[in-house]
This record gives sequence, structure tokens and C-alpha cells, in this order.
Amino acid sequence: MGRTKDSVWAPTEPSGPRRAAPITILDPFAPRQRIGPYRVLRKLGEGAMGQVYLAEDSNLDRRVALKVLRPEYRRHWNRLQRFKREAKAIAALSHPNIVTLFADESIDNIQFLVMEYVSGKKLTDLIPKGGVNLDRLFDIGIQLTDALAAAHARGITHRDLKPSNIIIGKDNNLKVLDFGLAKLREPEPEEGDSKASTELLTQEGGLLGTVPYMSPEQVQGKPADERSDIFSCGVILYQLAIGQRPFDGDSSADLMSSIIRDDPPSVDTQRAGLPHHLARIINTALKKDP
Repeated sequence: MGRTKDSVWAPTEPSGPRRAAPITILDPFAPRQRIGPYRVLRKLGEGAMGQVYLAEDSNLDRRVALKVLRPEYRRHWNRLQRFKREAKAIAALSHPNIVTLFADESIDNIQFLVMEYVSGKKLTDLIPKGGVNLDRLFDIGIQLTDALAAAHARGITHRDLKPSNIIIGKDNNLKVLDFGLAKLREPEPEEGDSKASTELLTQEGGLLGTVPYMSPEQVQGKPADERSDIFSCGVILYQLAIGQRPFDGDSSADLMSSIIRDDPPSVDTQRAGLPHHLARIINTALKKDP
């Protein structure tokens, strides 16, 4: 990763910005660039808060994932605090189905998280038309709910649970990623208003999450707790069972209205051979009232 010796803008605190000299940052980072002991190999992806790179840790001779806070957010107090909150959330968890955090780093004024590199495919890419077979569904479902139970036991609500934040490794081990919107047990203020997209993360404000997997309370801008994750988990299980999500719409407004008002057909009526008790569990998870 590119290194810079210049100073950065200080994060903007609620009381107002601090003046500092601007910097030039190499971004996106090119392969073979270094930051501290980490040598960048390639870009893995990006999200609302940061870009993720595969890197080699020369100190420990292992591959890691670097989640780098976007340059445009490094001067924003709320964005930086959200990034720090993700580090605290992951650091509080130790579970085989949750990505491991190795370090929260700031080198040459670049903020980044050093995490376990998980080799595998996003769950999004592993759901065929018609849904997965029953053994696969139960294997994924049990690992996912185990991970959620561990997070909830530590007072952590994910708030952005979706197939693209779940990786299935070559050994079929599941990992839950991206705790960037995680809510810790203590109360926290939300940011200003936002416009939601049917597929993209809402950027700021009362709506936090990814619309197709939001709970009714998230869609309505109400406080979200562990039960919101259970609703999102129900959406994922429904999609695994029949190959499509329970709620749909031609626009964000239509989709959000469906989440709030519609009761989707039970999965055992959509696919022959699904156990009634599995359908009952999914139906319970998708109840409108928390």
C-alpha cells in the first residue's frame, strides 16, 4: 500500500473541523505496495465504509485481509467512530463462524483493520435457482445461527446480515463478515436522514442495513436489537430454502412496503419435501412484530 509522510486532516468532531495540511494518498492501492509490515497482493472488494485488500504480513509470514477506511471518510468524526466500533465488535467475539480481528492499525495516517483472510465464496454466489439441498441448508443455517447467538450473547447486533456478508470456505466452514454497522450493547446516536436503495447499503441515518434483508423496525427507522438480526436470518433461510427472497418490489418504496405489510407464503408450500418444522422456524423469524 502507498505510504505517505505528510499529515492528514484531523477527524471532524461534532464541535467543528480542525485545520490541517491536506495530503495526497495513493488510492486505490496497487499490488506490491506496502504499509508497515503488510504487502498488498490484490483488492478483494469494497463496501460503504472501506476497501478490502489481500495482503501478506511479513512479520508473521501469513496472508491477511486489510479493511482500509476510505480516504474521503478519514476526516469525518462519525465515520471514523463507526470504523472503530466495528473493530471493538469483532474484537469482542471469538467464534469459529465469525471473522477474527488481528489488529486495529493506523500507519502513516491510514486507518485500517487487519483481519483473518477467509478464502471461499460469498453465500450470494452459492444459492441456486430453487434453493439448496436440505443437508446444505441445515449446515449453513446451524453455523449462521451459532454465530448470531455468540454475537448476541456479547450484546452485539450485526444490523447488516445478508448473503454477501457471509463467506463459505472450501471446507464448508461459514464465516460472518463486516460488522461495520454493528450495534454494541450501550446506546449510540444515529446519523442524519438517507435514501435507501433496494440493493445498496444505506449510507447514513435512521435507515441502517441493506434493504432486502432489513427487518420491519429497521425499514421504519426504529431502534434495532438482536431480534432484527433474527428477521434478517429468516430472510436468508427463506432464500436458501426456495432460491428467492420472501419480499420484493420494483422500487425501494415497494420493497420496504412489502417488508412491513406482506406475509410471504410458507416455504413448505413453495417447494415439495421441505419439513413443516423448518417452515415454522422461518415463519417465526419473519414475524412483523419483534
